Amino acid sequence: MANSGVDEFYEIIRLILAKYFAEGEGYEDLPDKRKCDLLLREHGAEVAFILDGALEIQTPDSIFKEVRRIFGSTNITGQDFTALDQAFEQLTSRSYKSEKGQYFTPRHVIDMCVEAVDPKPGELICDPACGSAAFLKSAHTHTLKNYGETAKLYGFDYSHRACQVAKVVSLIGARGEIKVEQMDSLRLPAPTLLDEEQETIEHMMGPSFEGFDVIVTNPPFAGDISVEGYANGYDVARTSSKRLERDVLFIERCIRLLKVGGRLAIVLPDNKVSGKAFRAVRLWLGKNSEIKAVVSLHRYTFLPYTSQKAAVIFAVKRQPALSPYESEITFFRSDAAGKASNGTPVYRDNADVDHPAYIALDHDLDEIAPQIRSVICAA
Repeated sequence: MANSGVDEFYEIIRLILAKYFAEGEGYEDLPDKRKCDLLLREHGAEVAFILDGALEIQTPDSIFKEVRRIFGSTNITGQDFTALDQAFEQLTSRSYKSEKGQYFTPRHVIDMCVEAVDPKPGELICDPACGSAAFLKSAHTHTLKNYGETAKLYGFDYSHRACQVAKVVSLIGARGEIKVEQMDSLRLPAPTLLDEEQETIEHMMGPSFEGFDVIVTNPPFAGDISVEGYANGYDVARTSSKRLERDVLFIERCIRLLKVGGRLAIVLPDNKVSGKAFRAVRLWLGKNSEIKAVVSLHRYTFLPYTSQKAAVIFAVKRQPALSPYESEITFFRSDAAGKASNGTPVYRDNADVDHPAYIALDHDLDEIAPQIRSVICAA
């Protein structure tokens, strides 16, 4: 579509929605353009909630036949969204990713985090940097499969386009039960009643909000936000003598958003977990939570999009203390990434490649998750 003048990001969302609505009427293939437009107009309220601009397909007639061939008989409602993650990863501008350090998290890492924190029906689950809402989609699947009911799911993201993708995932994969809002999740509530209240997560959740039960997230890895006006409101801002990185503030923000006893799984670059420069940040986390486990992810995990080495911290929020909680921390190292050195998937022997990545890929995170769950949920 690059040569047609059509914004391919919005157009692919229109096509995905048209295919989704068509499947609801029994179509196996993507219908013709006239039928697609009719379906999109019939579901105009849902489409307008997700998309900006026109409801109808904008693809020129000259290439729509090729679009239908590419879509083929792909079942939008019958797959685990790995394909959608990859599609939207390709459509996310490189400049945005390089500036913010924002990458879609591999599906098997997401499922490991969700299995470990074990969200329950009725609990408030949040991802304050939700991107495509993959963590929340996984939490929705987990609670339905294991408990027969869903949790209350909330996603927030600074990026307008990320929120649009998340709304598509919510509609198609979670029956619209993931609530997605565009906002700067790092913005803190007004410190006093005399200060003007701005749009924050707490403000949106309402006066009865006491904190989330679970936060699962992979915040942006990069970006100096020392110049942001709200940065001085963070304790960890005072621990950094140089540039203040976005993910450091997200560590504190997640703890603040949890209720006491709430469970956290946060994906972070390795330097935040083990670098000497961020020792004070880890001490702050240890004084405000019990760190239960750390999983060192394989270097291939985020390939082919980035070679950034990362880890996952699992913690339970506690009341602030003068010294770090003396919790027993279990360290895990993933030795099987489910990826080759060029980022291509590596599958288990005799695996069905159409099965979810957590089942099909050759990784070891499903051996780690139950061990973490036994300590973090017992806590």
